[in-house]
Formats: sequence, structure tokens, C-alpha cells
Amino acid sequence: MTENNNTADDKILKRLRQEFIETAQDQLEDIDGMLEWVAGNPDDAEESLLGIRRYIHNIKGQGATFGFPVTGRVAHMLEDYLKNVDEVGREHIGDIGAYLALMKDLISSNETIAGEDYRQLFSALPVGRSRQFSRQELHPISVLLVMPSGTQRKLVAAELLACGFQVMRAYDTVQALAIAQDTKPEIVFVNQEMTPFDGREFCRMFSVVETLQDIHIVLFTTYEKGDGHLQGLPPSVSVVKKTRNFTEKLGELMIRWKVFE
Repeated sequence: MTENNNTADDKILKRLRQEFIETAQDQLEDIDGMLEWVAGNPDDAEESLLGIRRYIHNIKGQGATFGFPVTGRVAHMLEDYLKNVDEVGREHIGDIGAYLALMKDLISSNETIAGEDYRQLFSALPVGRSRQFSRQELHPISVLLVMPSGTQRKLVAAELLACGFQVMRAYDTVQALAIAQDTKPEIVFVNQEMTPFDGREFCRMFSVVETLQDIHIVLFTTYEKGDGHLQGLPPSVSVVKKTRNFTEKLGELMIRWKVFE
């Protein structure tokens, strides 16, 4: 009986996986059409851009579930790209097309093209930048921002984009650990108030993963480093208290780590 149930479950999963493949391929083709509309009608592109973001979000959310984790990660990176550029224009069409082409290749090859070192595929993708920072020198540095949605995250992201960094975002600490292991960012910025476990616990877990130990970690918090709320924090973690001049502290850390050299 159990064997029959397992066989039935396998058939259902196989069917759902095939449905994901077909749906994702259709959605990527639809996005190509939407981009053509955006390129030709930049002043009337809002509905198309909403559709693009919705499809990308779907692929991001379902990729890992149906056996396409690298495709899902590329979709996540495209989602961040669209956030970073603020307003999509003709100059971004080619960049977005590079993300779409990679996702199409990944799906059609069952992700075999990714190979073991798929992070090389990530590093080759374009970096999204707002027009506001388009003249800023670009630094080949990826950073992961682990903060809840809101004004503070927008402010921190703007500061990092102004530095010319490639900014990725995570919305909870579990997702952040997965992104860090996939993409190996140079720096991780994490907020103390996070779920399902807080920033301090995230830093403790992060520090014991051997493949992540060369990554700088910055903890945003309302506490001083010696406060009891931060007891057990690894000494390698830099604590930045959230005050009005917290961006100055970030600048000092960047200089100390020689990230601009």
C-alpha cells in the first residue's frame, strides 16, 4: 500500500514539475513581449512592468519547490535588479534580457548548464543601478541586505547603491542563509529584529558555516556591542547602532575593509 502511495505521489510531483516548466517558459516568453512594449511605450508601461514583476516573483517562489533552485535564484536576482533601477527604461531592456535568457537556458537544460560552480553565472549578470547613481563608479562587490521591508531598508539600500555595489535582498534569516550560500556576497548587512530568528542568532549560525567565514557581517541594532541582548555575538561581527549618523559608521567599515581598493 505504501509503495503504491509513493508511486502516486511521484507521479503527481512529476506532473507538477512539468507544469512549472511549461508555465515558466510561457511566462518568460510573455515577458519578452512585455519588454518590447516597454521599449516602445516607456510612458505607458506601468501595467506591463507589473506583469513582469508578477511573473518573476512566481518563478522565484516556485523554482526551488519544483527542482529548479538556480533558476529561482536568478529570478530573485532579477527582482532585486528591478528594485535597484527604480524606473525601468529602454536602457535596461538588454540587461533584463540577459536574466531571461539565462533562466530559459537553465529550464530547458534542467539546470545542467549550471554545473557545480553556478555562482559564475550569477557574477556575469548585469548590476541594476538607479539613474540617480548611474555616474557613480561601479565596484564589483555584491552585498546582501537582510532587513524587513520599509523606509530603513530603502535608505540603507540607497546608500549601498550610491557606493556602486550590487545589492541583493533577503526578507527573512532563513532565506538569507540560503542566498549567502548560493551567491557568496562580500558583505552581509542584517537587522537585529528579524524572523524566524533574530540577527544575533543569524550571525552565530553564519559564523560556523565554513564556506561563509570569509564574508564580512554587519549587524544593525539599537543596542551597543556589549549589551546583554547581544551576548554570544561572534567577535568578527561588526555592530552598527541605528542612529542618525549610522551611514558614517558604514563608511568607516568600508574603508577599514579596503573594499574600494
